Amino acid sequence: MKTWHWWQDAVFYQIYLPSFCDGNADGLGDFIGLEQKVDYLAELGITGVWITPFYPSPLVDNGYDISDYCAVDSRFGSMDNFRKVVAACHAKGIRVVIDLVINHVSTEHPWFKEAFNNPQSRYRDYFIFSRQPNNWQSFFSGSAWQAEPDTGQYYYHKFSPQQVDLNWANPQVEQEIFAVIDFWMAQGVDGFRFDVINFLTTEGVGPDNPEIDGQQRHENDVNQPGIEHALRRICHYVREQGDYFLIGEIGSEELPVLSRYQSPELMDVVFNFNLGSQKTFDVARLFGELQAMRKQQAGMPTLFFSSHDMPRMIGRFGETERDTPRARAVMVLQLTALGVPFIFQGDELGMSNYLPKTAEQIFDIQGKTHYQTALAAGLSTGAALACAISQSRDGSRSPLPWSAALFSGFSCVKPWMPLNPNSLEINAEAQRQQPDSLWHEYQKIIALRHASSSLRTGVYRDLGRTGDCIWYSRESEDESTWVAVNFGAPIRNPWCEINASTVAGNESEWLGKNEFIIKRSCYAKAQ
Repeated sequence: MKTWHWWQDAVFYQIYLPSFCDGNADGLGDFIGLEQKVDYLAELGITGVWITPFYPSPLVDNGYDISDYCAVDSRFGSMDNFRKVVAACHAKGIRVVIDLVINHVSTEHPWFKEAFNNPQSRYRDYFIFSRQPNNWQSFFSGSAWQAEPDTGQYYYHKFSPQQVDLNWANPQVEQEIFAVIDFWMAQGVDGFRFDVINFLTTEGVGPDNPEIDGQQRHENDVNQPGIEHALRRICHYVREQGDYFLIGEIGSEELPVLSRYQSPELMDVVFNFNLGSQKTFDVARLFGELQAMRKQQAGMPTLFFSSHDMPRMIGRFGETERDTPRARAVMVLQLTALGVPFIFQGDELGMSNYLPKTAEQIFDIQGKTHYQTALAAGLSTGAALACAISQSRDGSRSPLPWSAALFSGFSCVKPWMPLNPNSLEINAEAQRQQPDSLWHEYQKIIALRHASSSLRTGVYRDLGRTGDCIWYSRESEDESTWVAVNFGAPIRNPWCEINASTVAGNESEWLGKNEFIIKRSCYAKAQ
């Protein structure tokens, strides 16, 4: 008999803390604001939250450059505020998962500050230094090596020069991270989302990466041979402490790579960017990815279509930026297909993307870097801005609009980045007051999922596509549920075609564009 884990039937909500809710009137989202909105999450039906980094940080990369693993950045509140959020969530039946970045630390972290330019430091081997750097490039563009002023050596950084990679070939690094994990489990967290977990440098400096058509292929700096051993030890250590949820963010959209890191000994789930990060809506590709995950993935997939790292789903998948019918149909797929769903904050409102109009309105380091690189390459300011927008992760990071009040109820002062211009119309208060709003559709389907064992834990019995209609049935021990979501022209309900001999007259309905049907059948339990 398979072991049941609480996360297998949870509905998660991703909280990008700086943009969720400002509770202390400084324009930045924080834990005080989050605690005030726990009831909102519970009302929506959320049973798990994933909170993006909130640690002390210079914020070079929106908090993914951590300078203290065991503290809360004062901009987000205090450790006591964090504990109150955990307690409030638990009181409402909501589990708390936090981001943990163990690939790199900030240059402001005490370990690196002592190691930098000091070959005698006890922390020197916590990082990777070399007199002869190879050709590895940063994922933020440019070389992945930064020179020290006096030693003639260079330190390694996969991302920005202010994010220094840890040396996972050093056992002491592992012990330090175990202590960090212990600390946060003591604060009551229920799991960890490990950022870029397949990027850990476990084998040190290797050979040059190959270059094809002027583009470097990251063959030797990620997915290094010793990584499974390192991750197995990390996951084993956590599981010894209890039933914690372990999420791996893998820097790949290839299922064979994703599946490499998901097993009972490794990550519980890995983020399926192959499904979630598609730039345009394509029913055939969407269905193909669902099929591939069914056949190739060892464990449960994750189901998400937006995050803090990608433009919002409604902007990529809709026929217009405000295509609510398409967003509703995709939501039904997300909450009824096989997998663990992660709703990104604001998707339940149909929030659209933030679009900067000047370089000064770009906040993401990735966008800023690409802007400067484009200017250096000779592009005009307009072309450089377009390049920066295409690479920036700001699109989904604008503050969440709670009402039509000043600053959309997010704060009582000017927010840290601009609100969307349409936030007066698209906000939580307005949506909750409209019975037929997208918010209420989310609430209704989440409630249906919670009430249905087949939608929470059932396996696929069928998975098919007819034209632009994706349909499937999921089956548990006591029920089955049939789902059909039509993204194209009107079509006769495929269930009627498949079950023609048993269909009653009123079940031969047609499904219009972006319409769906969900049919549950309960079984009589054996005595």
